[in-house]
Formats: sequence, structure tokens, C-alpha cells
Amino acid sequence: MTVSCVTGARSTDAFPCGPPRSWRGADAQDPQTLNTGPDWPIDTEATYGFQLTATLPRTHIQMSSAPAPKRAAISRRWHQYRRLTGAVATILGLSAGVMLGWPAMFLIAILGIGIVIDATLALKNARSGTIPTMVADIMFTGVALVVAGVPGAGIGTVVAYFILLVAVLGESFKDWIVGLLAIGVGLTASFIPHAIGLHEQPLERSIVAGIVTVAVYGLATIGIVREFVGVNRAWNSTAGRQVEVAEAISTASRVLAAQDDIVAMGRALDAIRIAMHTTVVFVERNIDDPNHGLCAVVDERSADQHHAHPSFDRSAKMPWTALPGARSHLEGGAPFFYRVEEARGTPYDRGGEFGVSVEVDVPIVVNGDWVGVIGAADDDVERTWRTDDLILLRTLADLTGALWEREEGSRARESLIGNLDGRLRYEEALAKASRALLGEQSADLSPALLAIGTAANVDEVCISKTVPVEDGFPGARIAAIWSAPGVPPTHEVDDMVSYEDIPEIRHAVQNNEVAFYNSKSSSWIIVAINVGGAWYGTVAFVRNGVGPSWTDRDIAFCQTIADILGAFFERSQNRTRLERSLSSKDQLIASVSHELRSPLTAVVGLVDELITGGDTFGTEERNQLMEIIHESSKEMANLVEDLLVAARSEDGTLPVFPERIDLSLVAQTVLSQMVVPEGNEVTIQDEGCVAIADPVRVRQIIRNLLTNAFRYGASPITVSVGHDNGHAFLDVHDAGSGVQGGDRDRIFEPYERSESSRTIKSSVGLGLALSRRLAELMDGDLTYIEGDGATFRLSVPLPSATDR
Repeated sequence: MTVSCVTGARSTDAFPCGPPRSWRGADAQDPQTLNTGPDWPIDTEATYGFQLTATLPRTHIQMSSAPAPKRAAISRRWHQYRRLTGAVATILGLSAGVMLGWPAMFLIAILGIGIVIDATLALKNARSGTIPTMVADIMFTGVALVVAGVPGAGIGTVVAYFILLVAVLGESFKDWIVGLLAIGVGLTASFIPHAIGLHEQPLERSIVAGIVTVAVYGLATIGIVREFVGVNRAWNSTAGRQVEVAEAISTASRVLAAQDDIVAMGRALDAIRIAMHTTVVFVERNIDDPNHGLCAVVDERSADQHHAHPSFDRSAKMPWTALPGARSHLEGGAPFFYRVEEARGTPYDRGGEFGVSVEVDVPIVVNGDWVGVIGAADDDVERTWRTDDLILLRTLADLTGALWEREEGSRARESLIGNLDGRLRYEEALAKASRALLGEQSADLSPALLAIGTAANVDEVCISKTVPVEDGFPGARIAAIWSAPGVPPTHEVDDMVSYEDIPEIRHAVQNNEVAFYNSKSSSWIIVAINVGGAWYGTVAFVRNGVGPSWTDRDIAFCQTIADILGAFFERSQNRTRLERSLSSKDQLIASVSHELRSPLTAVVGLVDELITGGDTFGTEERNQLMEIIHESSKEMANLVEDLLVAARSEDGTLPVFPERIDLSLVAQTVLSQMVVPEGNEVTIQDEGCVAIADPVRVRQIIRNLLTNAFRYGASPITVSVGHDNGHAFLDVHDAGSGVQGGDRDRIFEPYERSESSRTIKSSVGLGLALSRRLAELMDGDLTYIEGDGATFRLSVPLPSATDR
């Protein structure tokens, strides 16, 4: 959960319980958005002059020179004064022009409107450049001074105003050229009327012009001076706070990085409490209590000498069930400001004598889990929590999380490694098991199981393979077993155990969890063996009798053995696939050679006859020979096309272009282009069925299915079409013996054939695999339907409502 708030604002949207009473007007001088989510990026550079990155496992602080906000603040205020000055000039110009009959004042009003518009745009766009604007103002003001006939006192006030602006907003010595420009314009405005012979204004007009000029620019000058003094005082205060925050963070980081004990935590809390000027800073750790559930337990605290509320004592416990609002915010990664209010009236009230009035809590998060709280509390009800307070607490939370993570890692390592003898025994067993399982080509698991069982000090090591059983539940077939000398094994190799009888073990291993099983005479730990991300089987350690419970080291060792066995079985499967692939390659070469030899021999022989025979053949005989050559060439071309399409489908470069087609018409077209072997009868149902598919690929699939029916099936052969479950389908059925159960999956693998077809030499074993791949590319499928004879079904999408 991420809560966003604007410093200095009282937004009720940011906090469901209302605006935090303890967050009032903090840092309102320079509002900035504070994102208090888990990552919590805070712009510390803009406010405190250093960049802070709080990350696990350590907090880093980078000092850098901050951009001076004084000039920016005064610049904003100057544009506000410009807008006010322009508005006053506009009002006075229009008033004087109308009431005194002073036409020149209308020009003053127009200049005032221009300044108002420019100042408004500068504020809206946060314009940073001030010198160009100042030069333009000087020139326009000089024109106004001349037109209005302002006397020397007014001109002097204006010149002083612009010189002050250069002193405050100038960034370098060269900006004083603008000051000289102001002086020059002032002198020019004093002498131009006399030099060019302008008539002098009446006395009353000159007095009015002088009073108005002195009043407007005098007040603007006083405002700029006041703003400069205020911003400078605030900046000096922020600079001091910057040093205090940086020193506190540096101290906490140094002691927690160098030491991993409660003394270091106490020193870090002291540094943060002193920098925050608060009553108490504490750290709580979340624990699971059997009676109260998740609880916060005080790990350490730092308090002033007068504070001794018992809720902040070490080991003080507070269940989070009593504070659902605090838990919701903190568990979501957001700070919480209402713990004192939420606990009021409960047994965990922190008010009363020696109590606190306000509190802020920040979550400690380790690896995405909420594990504790860093909090600060104060007995002053008017205490406000500033942005830098939250920075200090969040930094300490990250440092504490890193400390706890190191402690947990150290405990885990000690638990897994144990003493030196145990570590050496486990390492030796792992080395022997790895060498026996991964370093040799033998499938014998006995040497590895002997080393594993001896090192684990167990009575039995059992390895099972997951297989389907008749009742639909997975079962465990014992693949290998080892038992200690003199201990009879609980099972024999090839024994079957149904997981229906042990559902809790099946659920655990399927979810990659450690399963525990206890009988009257033995205790088991069971871990899943995964191969290629799928559940392959299990490895179990068994101890007979009532002995010591399984340790973390035992569990870790069993999990490691499961990983090694997974690699062993995966390598075995890969080796089997490679051997089958090599065998299939040899079969492919032999089959392709045979497939090409017959038509190629026919083509070459007949072409030789036509060449050498000359005119001895009649027209009818010549046409028959040409037809045979044509059919043999088509047969070779189809085979080559299948091979090329198979290669392109494997590397993902085969395109498909779906369109509306009639499956029945496509089947008739394919049949018309094929030579039906003698003795075969083919019937195509002329019902019509529209689908969305690539016609070229559909013709290729139908041709392969009909060819298979001619080769391996029996007449009659029927082609039928229809639609079912949102797909159009085309069935090719023959009256042959069909495909046996054990071959129904293998026939769709490349270069594989059923056992009954292996005696037929003119078969590459590519057609069905290629056809299924083409169907899948068209969002369809090719399946075998069990029944009388053999039926292959091609399924492709039906047209959508927009396609019909």
C-alpha cells in the first residue's frame, strides 16, 4: 500500500482515518511530495542538501552541494510583486487618464497590463532567468517615467529598486551591468523632457506621479528586503538541520554495519532519537505467538531519562489483532501516525503517566516481508513529525532490516552446516552422489544411495517415479531403494503406491514443499524430484523407531539430493531422446532414399526410353509415359515440400495465411489431383463446412492423411466434415486395423511410425507430425479418434461473427 501526502498539507485522502494530527505544516517553506510506499523515494537533496539512497542491505549517503533555494524563493516573490505593481499601475493609469484628463496615463495602463501578463506567465512556468525580465522592466519603466513626467524623487526610488534586485537576484559580477543600465535610464528619464523640448507637466500631475511612484516602488523594495531576510534565515536553519540529520544517519550506519549485537542497535537508536529531539525511539520485531497470533515485541529502545512507560520495555509484547489499522498500513509498506489513538482504552494504551501523546511507526521490510517496526513517540501533544524525521526512521528501518537479514543468514548457515564433522560427512556424500549420478554413464543408483544413506544417518533411502494408475490418481512406482545393513526395506523395486491413500503427501510434493509422514514404526521426509519443471518423482529419507526429529540440515540435504537426482534423470531422458533422434535420422535417410529412388528411377528410365526410342512410340504410348513421369515427379516434389515445410515450421519461419475456405471443396480438389491406388474407394461428403484456415496448408494436411490411408488403411475411405465445440473439423476414416494404444502418441512425433507400419519401407514418418504442426499454426489441432478402423480429425477455427 502506498500513501502519498504533500508536506504541509492536511489531506484527508492520504489517510483513511483522517489527516495525521502530528503532521502539521512541516517544511511548508518548500512543499514537496513525499511517497511513503515501500520504495519511498524522498527528495532529500532539494531540502537538506544531500542525496540519500536507503537500500538493503546497507544505507548509502552521498553529500553534494545543494542548489540554493534562496534565489528561487525571492524570484517567485519578485514576480508576485511585479504582478501587483503592474495591476496598481493599470488601475492608477486608467483612473488618472479618465479623472484628470491625462491621455499619457493610458499608455501607463497598457504597460501595466503587459507586466501583469508577463509576471503571471513567469509564475506559472517557474521561469528561472531573471536578468532578461529585469532589463525589459527597466526599459518599459523608463518610458513610463518619461511619459508621466515623474520627478527626481520618484526616479531615484525606481533606480534604487532595480539596483536592489540586481544585488539579490544577480548570479555573477557581470549582472551589475543591469544596475548601470537602471542608473542610465534614470538619468535619461530626468533630462529627456528638457532635451527634446517636451512641455513640463502641471505641478499637481508631477506631485501625483511622484507620490505614486515612490509609494509603489518603495513598498516593492521593502517587500524584497523582507523576503530576502526571511528566506536567508530559513535557509540557515535548514543548513544546520542538514548537518544534524547527516551526522545521525552516519552514526547509525557505522555502528550497525560494524557490529551485529544489541549494543550496536542501542547506539543507533540513541543517535536517531537525539537528532529527532523526541522522547523515545524503539524497534519492534514481529513474532508468531501461539495465543495471540502475530505480535510486536520490543527489541530495543532509546529513551530520555524521564521516560519509563512499560510498553516500551524490552520484550514488551503487543498483538497486532488489537491494532488492525496500524497493521493494515504497516503491512502494506506505509507509515502509521495513529497508534496511540488506536490503542487508547485497550490493555496496550501508551498514554497516562509516563506515557506518550503522539507516535509515528515505519515498517521494517526484508525481502518483501513485513518483519518489524521502527517507531518514535513524544509526550508533547503539539509535536509535529517533519519530513526529515521520516527520513531518519526509514533509514534506520532499512539498516535494521539489513542487520536482521545478516543475522538470519548466519543462523541458517550454522543450522545447515552444523559442526565440522557433519559438514565434512555431507560434503563427501554429495561428492560421491554427484560423481555416481552425473559423472558416469551407468544407470545404477546403488553407489549413490549408499553414500547418501550413510551420510544422512538414516535407515532407508527410497526413490520413486510418478506414474499414472488406473483410478485416475498419480501413483509412485519404486525405482530404487537402499536400506542400512540388517534393516529390512519397507518396499521392493517396482512396488506401486497410490497417492489416493496419502493425499497430504501428494499435495505437498506437487507444490514443491517438504512432506513429513510418521507411522508407528518409522518417520519419513519426502521431497519432490523435478525434471524440466515437471514433477518426476520423490526421494525419501526414513528413520525407524522413535528417534530425534528431522533437523534443518537433514531437510536441506534431502532437497539437495532431490536436485541432483533431477539432473540425473533429466540427463538420462536427454540421452534417450538423443539416441532416438540419431536412430530416427538414420531411418529418415534410409526412408527418404527409398522414397526418392522409386520415382526417380522411373523418371530417369522413362526419359531414357523417350530419348533413345525416338519415333518408335505412338502418341498414346508417349502420353502414358509422360503421365507416369509427371506423377513420379509430383511424388518427389511432395516429399521435398514436406521436408522443407517441416524445417521451416521448426525454426518458426513458416507463414500461414488464414482465410474463409470450404473444407469439403478443398478435400475434393486434393483428391482430384491424386492418383488413387487400385482397389481403394474414396467418398467425400458433399455437405460443405466453412472454416478459417490457410488453404495451402489444409491441402497439404489432407494429402498426407489420404496418403496414410492408402498406405496403411483399407478401403473404403471416407472424408467427412462438420463442426463441434466452436471448431470446424474434417475426418479421414479408413476401414483398416487402426493404431494400437501404445503408438497413438508416438505417431505424431517426427520420423516416428507405429509398430505395424515399420514393415512398410515407403514411409518417412514425417506426415502426421508435420500435419499436426501445421494445424497448430492455424490455431487448430490434428488428433486420432479411437474406434473401428482409423480416424484422423483435423480441427480448425470456425468463422467469427464478423467473418460470416
